[in-house]
Amino acid sequence: MITSVLGDIDPESLGPTDCHDHLFIRGGHAVALEPGYLLDDVSAAVAEAETVLAAGGAALVDCMPLGVGRDADGLVEVASRTGLTLLGASGFHRDAFYPDDHWVRRSDTDTLAAIIVSEHLRGMGRDGVAPPDDDRSSARPGVIKVATSGETPTELERRLLVAVGLAAAETGLPVITHTETVAGARVQLAALADRGVPADRVVLSHMDRHADAAELAEICRTGATVCLDWLGRTDRRPDEVIVRLAASLVEAGLGDRVVLGQDLARRAYWRSYGGGPGLAHLFATVLPLMTRMGFDRKELDTILVATPRRVFDRR
Repeated sequence: MITSVLGDIDPESLGPTDCHDHLFIRGGHAVALEPGYLLDDVSAAVAEAETVLAAGGAALVDCMPLGVGRDADGLVEVASRTGLTLLGASGFHRDAFYPDDHWVRRSDTDTLAAIIVSEHLRGMGRDGVAPPDDDRSSARPGVIKVATSGETPTELERRLLVAVGLAAAETGLPVITHTETVAGARVQLAALADRGVPADRVVLSHMDRHADAAELAEICRTGATVCLDWLGRTDRRPDEVIVRLAASLVEAGLGDRVVLGQDLARRAYWRSYGGGPGLAHLFATVLPLMTRMGFDRKELDTILVATPRRVFDRR
């Protein structure tokens, strides 16, 4: 089964999926560091979700984890009002998103793992910054997030990797990571494997920002899935560059180890906040671009539908 915020669904029902994005960031240290991260308007999120559906998308993975402004009830409301399938995240972000006095820093590894497991069993905590208490959302997480900084994780990030590995092994939930270097991605895979999480249960985000085609292929051959998710952020990198990276993996016979996302986690990227390109960009603009650049229907279906069904299936 795949766990959406409205309940478990048959993987066969999962349609074209944006595998890394954000619908809500309600406060937390991320917003304190950069106010443009604040995504707190339910109506804006509903409007963006409706454009995704209108453009042919069917599902989105919201990658905001514990303690940094997640809004589980907001995800439930958007999914209920629009019909967009949403997967929420438990787990943790990178070190810089937790200030010195944050509860995550004070918690030991076993406690952190137990919190993730409790969200899987009892529902996600309602407060986006505080630790989960007895007041839980009806939403349960569909993925577990973990993040590391640069090539070498910090001491906190090493503990979080262990906690996430333990929780993923116990719950069967897939792991989606924030990566900043190829070396860092290898560290993540090794640490998770040490806790019983094989590479084929891991989605490595942001790999289009840090790896060339040969490095991406090497990572894919471990069994891991890479998420190319700078699409739409053309102030950073043209979509055509990322599409060519995806094409190189298809040509290498690794098209089933690729998924796509956008990570449009700033107000400036949302049309409903007066910016752009908007969350529909992947389906409205990138997919036609991929067709023009030579992808056939089967290849697109593998990347957008078949591989998300496989990697987000709880085992």
